[in-house]
Amino acid sequence: MTVYDGARARALRLRAGIKVDDLAIAAGVSPNTIRSSESGHHQPHPRVAHAVAKALGVTLDELTPLEPPLTLRDIRGRIGLTQTEMAIRLGVVRQMVSQVERGVTGVRSPAAWADAYGLTPTQWESARQAARDLVRRKVAHQAQRNRNAARGNNAWQ
Repeated sequence: MTVYDGARARALRLRAGIKVDDLAIAAGVSPNTIRSSESGHHQPHPRVAHAVAKALGVTLDELTPLEPPLTLRDIRGRIGLTQTEMAIRLGVVRQMVSQVERGVTGVRSPAAWADAYGLTPTQWESARQAARDLVRRKVAHQAQRNRNAARGNNAWQ
């Protein structure tokens, strides 16, 4: 399943100097659809994704990467730091790094955090969102397993 990269679409839109309203007109969708897909609140319909890509002058592949996005934890691992080392770099406690990397809590200065991870603020937010999405998928999967188990138990009663 390919996933629309709203953060990438936003970065391309901003780089091109295109306003949300103008992109919406060019793609034939509402501005709220653009905002919602860029923020990651929903995955746009394939027709919308194609229209946005065309309006931005890019291929759909550029907005739907094949590999899953890296999380902050993945990126921290790639730069060879432990949570404790990252916490020292940021001047926070290790638990804060853990919570941010899992998407449990936000931060007051995303730009400083992005810099500590060697990312742009947009890349940092995408990696943070990837962690949140991962947690959501795990919770949904566990909830489905619990529902299936409950149905199985009810069948024997």
